[in-house]
Amino acid sequence: MNLIKYFLTIGLMCGVLFAGALPAKAKLTSCIKSTGDEVRITHCHPYLGGSRSPGDSVGMTAWGHQANGGCEKRIYVDDSFQVHVDWLKVPYPYSGSSLRRMEWNFRYKDGSYHGEVKASLYTAGYGSLDLTQDSLVADQRTVVSYHFNTGSNAYYPFYDIDCGNGFGIFPNDPKNPPNTNNMLWPMVAAAKNGNFILATDDNAGNFHHCYVTTDNGATWTNPFNSDSAACISMFVMASRQSNKVAFVETRYITDSAAAGQLDNDVWYRLSTDGGVTWGPNTNITNYQPGDSMRAYCCVSCIFDQNDNLHIVWAVRYVHQGNYYDASKILHWDEVHNQIFLVSQSTGIFAGGWWGWTNPNGYGAWRLPADAPLMTVERETGDLYCLWCGQNDTADVSLGGYPNGDVYASRSTNDGLTWRMWTNLTNTHTPGAPTGACEDEDYIAVCPYSVRDSIFLTYIEDKDAGAVNCGEGDTTDNPVRLFVFIKDIPGVDEDKVNNTQITELQIRPMPVKSGSYILYSLPRTTNTSLKLFDISGQLVRIIEQCEKPAGGHRVLIDTHELAGGTYFVVLEIPNNRMSAKLVVVR
Repeated sequence: MNLIKYFLTIGLMCGVLFAGALPAKAKLTSCIKSTGDEVRITHCHPYLGGSRSPGDSVGMTAWGHQANGGCEKRIYVDDSFQVHVDWLKVPYPYSGSSLRRMEWNFRYKDGSYHGEVKASLYTAGYGSLDLTQDSLVADQRTVVSYHFNTGSNAYYPFYDIDCGNGFGIFPNDPKNPPNTNNMLWPMVAAAKNGNFILATDDNAGNFHHCYVTTDNGATWTNPFNSDSAACISMFVMASRQSNKVAFVETRYITDSAAAGQLDNDVWYRLSTDGGVTWGPNTNITNYQPGDSMRAYCCVSCIFDQNDNLHIVWAVRYVHQGNYYDASKILHWDEVHNQIFLVSQSTGIFAGGWWGWTNPNGYGAWRLPADAPLMTVERETGDLYCLWCGQNDTADVSLGGYPNGDVYASRSTNDGLTWRMWTNLTNTHTPGAPTGACEDEDYIAVCPYSVRDSIFLTYIEDKDAGAVNCGEGDTTDNPVRLFVFIKDIPGVDEDKVNNTQITELQIRPMPVKSGSYILYSLPRTTNTSLKLFDISGQLVRIIEQCEKPAGGHRVLIDTHELAGGTYFVVLEIPNNRMSAKLVVVR
């Protein structure tokens, strides 16, 4: 990489120094690598309902902590537009780890669900999900991965394949590489040529490992191991167009702070034959001692519609040798070989940094903006980056941890520039006690859009913080599947060009029985006002007629609507605007 060009890009677009007060300093103690066997039972709180977090509840878990800092891959949509999703589940009430497992669910084309089923052995967890790349939809099957405690803390990585498309039959002859005791937190990738790649972290040392099978687990190879890996950051992605596979990770520059967890570069390897052979390990950041940022533990990647690699990651602010609780999301792609800012900030700190001074920090393995994931619109090549975070400094739980939201930004030029972010979930519960938090966290995103919609899953944590790391209490938490039309929630740049519609509001909000839609028009024009549900299906045409210039007020009756999130879309010729409508029951 041209380092001069790189530093100019980072300095001009991301900012280097803060104006005014600095955020809180990061803790220099290392975070625990949770296996799932940490038992910390305080009080168990049931799910009380009344949520405003968007999406269908596809299951429940009393173990909100789904990952040790790394990005997640737990959702795919097959060629018949059916959704495969999994998560780490502990049944409520939580009584230890003996029933811990991966759980699975499946959404049919008509929007109905198979129902959640056990997708692994017991005492398993911290896994991932992929989809086989068979040409026939009936043969496209869920692939799950997880680590399994066989007893006496002997952990092994496994992957398993469903018996058929949407069957939900697990375990189904799970496979694991030989000699992999203490290889945990596996992520699986299903290559186009039928190979399976398993990325793991070494619980006994600072290594990431790659294992490959070309015959569904009968034989294995170990093409490489990466040292200097203090974070569980490995992410493996297979192309849907070719036999390419990418392995991305963070590796520490020095282990002098938090055993190497705070001081990382971003690296990647690329295979063109389904993981059998790999190119060189390439450092795309090469941070220097005087730089104002370091990579942390969350990095992910996708292949775009032209089969080019894109990588996103979170960085932490560094100044005069000190590490701070402030972060940004950055993007790189192999064609331009440049780094650009994704997560513009409107927070209290300058330079685009997310963060504020929170006494408890942001929790174990967390940053103010982190866990970035991408999805590509295959028809146009537009990129969407989604991440977890909180830009509302008041939205902190009673226990002192941020209630996260899910944010998104869009790029129409291969990641060279990114639009201002939109808060997709936008729930706020400042000061909420245990059981009442709306903390949308631990997201996973299908890497491509389907029918103009983006599919993601997340945990609605009812008490912000990771219980296994000493943060908050145990709660029974919904696992949500959230489907939204790309141009409704605001991630479409066309939505910002509202020169003709001067106002669209819904008051009061949230809505119980009825509300008013308020909007203004600059001239007499044909007007369409429609209501859509969270999956993009038309619910109701509110009005469709010619309207005069000026302000308008329309009453909407919501008695017959189920509780949840909807979108009101106002259209006039050559222009459109949308607003979120939240119905509570």
